[in-house]
Amino acid sequence: MKGGRIGSPGRSNVAPMSDVGESPLPERSRRGLVGRLDPELWEMLSAACSGTRHLDAREVLSEAGERLEASALLLDGLMGRYVRGAFEGRTQRGIVSISVPGDFVDLHALPLKQLDHDIVALTDVRIALFPHTALNRIIDQSHRYARQLWRLTMIDASIHRHWIYRGSRLRALAAVADFVSEMDMRLQEAGEIEGDCLPLRLLQTDLAEIVGLSPVHISRVCRELRESGACTIRDGFAQIHDRARLHRLAQFDPSYFYGPEG
Repeated sequence: MKGGRIGSPGRSNVAPMSDVGESPLPERSRRGLVGRLDPELWEMLSAACSGTRHLDAREVLSEAGERLEASALLLDGLMGRYVRGAFEGRTQRGIVSISVPGDFVDLHALPLKQLDHDIVALTDVRIALFPHTALNRIIDQSHRYARQLWRLTMIDASIHRHWIYRGSRLRALAAVADFVSEMDMRLQEAGEIEGDCLPLRLLQTDLAEIVGLSPVHISRVCRELRESGACTIRDGFAQIHDRARLHRLAQFDPSYFYGPEG
């Protein structure tokens, strides 16, 4: 895993959309969390999609405080949420969550209209856009559909709470093992896993920010993880050698993800 600290990414040009006219969405897009939605709701979302866009790695989709009129579903790649703040006269950013294919990256903007964080493409990504006017029509039409979309935001909030727990309570090795275990679980549901190899195309500094370590410390922890026989993180992939051992290192409990049967 290579790369330095994230700098200021380029701002994505939100309009025009690159692939307008691709709706309805292809069936393969119905995966991950949105794969849990009723087929009827998915058909309505497909019809409501105003188009798809590509963003390059490190491009910004939206900034904190910006008024949003559409929400985005991640189709391919990884995206992150960043909170910005000032410390000793300098602006600093911290990554607070990652979205995988099948996640709405900003569905909570539907009622809020603006967010308190930036949304950034961590890799090259493809997203589908849904105007809030169209989403509101779907919600107004059916309380059942509203509850299903609401449930997605509740699972998203549960993942956020687990990230807070990981960053505040877990020691370094357990924290990295926990993050890999989570991504393994989420990417499996998104259909992104080939065998025991996870596509984890993050910079070393991304991983350091996620678990609250320095880049030097994260290198040592990745070595410990490899020497434990649980997992090797290298060149944009996480190769899991022993899932049971990985989960034991993290004391991993997947209940916060509310699996499809949960």
